[in-house]
Amino acid sequence: MVCKIFQHFSFANETLQLINALRKEQQLCDVILKVEKNEFHVHKVVLAGTSPYLRAMFTNGMLESGQKVITIHGIKSKTMEMLIEFSYTGVIEINIKNVEELFCGSSLLNIESLQSACVRFLCHQLDSSNCIGIRDFANIYSCTQLERYANRYIHQHFLDVSNTEEFLNLNVDDLCNLLKNDSLQVRNEEDVYNSVEKWLLHDYTKRQKLFPEVLKYIRIPLLSLEFLESKVFPASFIKANSTCQLILAKIINERPEHLPDYLCIQRALPQSIYAIGGRNSMHCHLSSVERYDIYTDSWFIEKNLSIARTAIASVCLNGCLYAVGGECAINNPQDETLYLPNVERFDPKTKYWYRVADLSISRSFVSAVVCNGKLYAIGGEDRISSFNLVEQYSQKHNCWKIKRPMQKRRAGAGATSHDGMIYVAGGYDRTMHCDRASVECYCPIKNEWKFVAELEKARSGLNLVSMDSFIYAIGGRNRSSDTYFDICERFDLSTMQWTLISNMLSPRAWSGVAILKKKIFVIGGFDGINRLSSIEVYDFEKDCWVHKRNMNFARAGCGAAVL
Repeated sequence: MVCKIFQHFSFANETLQLINALRKEQQLCDVILKVEKNEFHVHKVVLAGTSPYLRAMFTNGMLESGQKVITIHGIKSKTMEMLIEFSYTGVIEINIKNVEELFCGSSLLNIESLQSACVRFLCHQLDSSNCIGIRDFANIYSCTQLERYANRYIHQHFLDVSNTEEFLNLNVDDLCNLLKNDSLQVRNEEDVYNSVEKWLLHDYTKRQKLFPEVLKYIRIPLLSLEFLESKVFPASFIKANSTCQLILAKIINERPEHLPDYLCIQRALPQSIYAIGGRNSMHCHLSSVERYDIYTDSWFIEKNLSIARTAIASVCLNGCLYAVGGECAINNPQDETLYLPNVERFDPKTKYWYRVADLSISRSFVSAVVCNGKLYAIGGEDRISSFNLVEQYSQKHNCWKIKRPMQKRRAGAGATSHDGMIYVAGGYDRTMHCDRASVECYCPIKNEWKFVAELEKARSGLNLVSMDSFIYAIGGRNRSSDTYFDICERFDLSTMQWTLISNMLSPRAWSGVAILKKKIFVIGGFDGINRLSSIEVYDFEKDCWVHKRNMNFARAGCGAAVL
């Protein structure tokens, strides 16, 4: 018997459109929902398909199941109108004015898909001025996911949050609970003290008697002696409060091992990756900076560099980002490349980039690494040649000092530090017109370089990172063969040998790289055809790569660092 299955793909949509039209004309409706002073004529079967709460009301033998008019409490009429429309169309507009009411209404009617949509919307709306309010809202409605996101935002942006009205209006219990947390991201404990002082002085008359309780949660042992002597001890609210004086005296005079553990634990480590500069087309260099939040798998735009540039190196040193060297076009894409000596520092407290001392020689594709608390700029190239130059930056004196050069010239080399040593792998020698497979190791104490085992593939534009007892060489390009690599090699520091691990999901060179939460993030790059916005993450335990959320912009030649 010959047969054919016919499927009307728009059947459900067209049917619901018809039923919605009938609703608006009050045709074939079998129940009236009364909310505040308004009545809504609806079809039970449609609302039952969207709301488990209403489905139970209509079908489980409840008193309302036989009523023609049902009064719904705990929801506004306007919100109910929007939820009914959503039940018939599957479409609803969520905005900052209605999101809280929609969340409350969808919670009451148990419309989980809309609840989740409201949570996602609120997560994306989080900023320093509203995160405490959103956290409190989530707590009232027992929305643990939103509360968790809001708390993370508060911890990660504590310095900004502490300058807001919401923070200044915290009650003492909420403030103490916040100060207990190890994950507050601050540059030092002085930031915490200053924030608490602002809170106290905001309503001093009422809060002065509460300050001793709050003071217990400031980690006094982490405050510098200079700060204690210049800021804490002379404070009038300390001098006027004998209980505060006793708390300080007890903590300061106590042996560290006898203090509660929490008082001596440093606050949270950085949790964000920054992607800096690069280019997203042949002639478009970028000044933009993006920050990746691992908890929300989202990229956020940060303050731009002062000048657009690519082939840039980036590191984090003492709580600040550094953008080192690079190149840019002069005036227009037809002009020659300008090689830059520029070094900029990003202060997360002020959210601004500041110019610091220039490199001694302008160059792009320089490698940057932090070792033993010092920033090193290694190799690079200009229009004529590649360099083996090594410079060390003094943050204290804002100057660069020349160190012993590498044994080979390298531009676009991978560089990392491990256990007080610097490793530099691969790179391109413009003078010799070749990519290198050689790897050099620098000892800062001896100020000398030595060769270690070579890479399997000669290449430049690769990334080098270290984790545990291994160094990883990732991706890159061989110019002579014009080959872009997806290969990853691992150097075992105990055996001093390279072995291959799982390949990346796609080849890429001139990417940014960072390690966060014990995972390698490879960011952007160029695959030989396209400049990439994609992100790959390597899981050490599973030996595999997975994609994460793309950046807002494609970037090759970008810097990356964790702050």
